[in-house]
Amino acid sequence: MGYYVNPKNETKEKYLDRVGIRIAVNKVASAMASPEAYGQLPVCLVDTGAFTAAAIAFSKKELEVFMEPDDRPKKFYLVSVTNLLIASDLKLDVIAW
Repeated sequence: MGYYVNPKNETKEKYLDRVGIRIAVNKVASAMASPEAYGQLPVCLVDTGAFTAAAIAFSKKELEVFMEPDDRPKKFYLVSVTNLLIASDLKLDVIAW
């Protein structure tokens, strides 16, 4: 099971634009290797056609899955763990970076 951003008082798109840092897909892996990413996790906003999902990459393996090419439009954000704990069911003990 994954973890998803679902804020209570705004759309996930608005939430990510407000609290996240938009990052190009080809820069996500290198950004996570930088010290500036400490305390942040990647979030992949995927447009499935019927709805959008904001999946949290809580491990390198999860990020690899999200970065696999497919036909769905995707946007990536770096978001602080604090903000993710507020707007999702993410648990600290599952984070494996």
